[in-house]
Amino acid sequence: MSLLKTPIKIGKLALNNRLVMPPMATAKAEDSGKVSKSLCDYYAEKSKGGYIGLIIIEHSYINQEGKASKGQVSLANDCDMEGLKTLVSIIHQNQTKVLAQLNHAGGKAKQEVTGHIPLSASAVKIPGIKQMEILPKEMRQDDIQKVIEDFVNAAIRVKEIGFDGVEIHAAHG
Repeated sequence: MSLLKTPIKIGKLALNNRLVMPPMATAKAEDSGKVSKSLCDYYAEKSKGGYIGLIIIEHSYINQEGKASKGQVSLANDCDMEGLKTLVSIIHQNQTKVLAQLNHAGGKAKQEVTGHIPLSASAVKIPGIKQMEILPKEMRQDDIQKVIEDFVNAAIRVKEIGFDGVEIHAAHG
């Protein structure tokens, strides 16, 4: 157990200890996906004292079509960056490193949340969803290219915001 309290270097990322808080959806962002005071308070509490070496914040959507749920954090637009800079600053002030987790909900997206028919690799029912409203739309080449570009743009924002790294949440068809 004492090993958990020792520093570790992962590539260029130096952590004060080996405790990692995995991403957990809080649904505390504003409806627009912008960072809220409640979300900042949540991560301030988790990082207080520097007892956690690394926090991976909850999955953040890369475009409106890929939003998974209400209250999810957005990395889809430049206007989302200001609140995220505040969030990263709060976590860094507590001597904790922070990664962003990028997400596209794919076939598990809900039209009432996104305003769009869900996109997926295939127009098939996604396993594990009992009451799927509609089958997702099979992505065309231009849909795939747009999602790739949106992941790239979100990752660029992550770097500009000051996160210590990025994780790709690759699930949901």
